[in-house]
Amino acid sequence: MTGSPHLIILNPAAGRGAAGQAAPIIARRLAELGLAFDLVQTERPGHAQELARRAGADGYQVVAAAGGDGTVNEVLNGLLEARPDGQPPAAGPA
Repeated sequence: MTGSPHLIILNPAAGRGAAGQAAPIIARRLAELGLAFDLVQTERPGHAQELARRAGADGYQVVAAAGGDGTVNEVLNGLLEARPDGQPPAAGPA
C-alpha cells in the first residue's frame, strides 16, 4: 500500500467471483474520475479486517469495502479495532 488518500479493499471471491472480475472496471472508473486510490484484493478470510486495521497507520483517509456482507463486516471491524479508545473511525465501508 502506498498511502494514497483512498483504499478500496476488494474481495475477489464475493458474488461467486463477480467482484474479482469487476476489479479492473472499478479501478478504471475511479481513475477516470481522477481519484487517487489503491485497490487491494483480499487473499483469505480475515484479510480484509487486517488491511482495514492497518489503513489508518498507512495514511489512508477513506477506506471502502467492495464485496459482500462478509467483506463489509471485516472492514468495519478492522476500522473499529484501529481507532483510539473513544474516537470514531476516520472512515468506513462504502
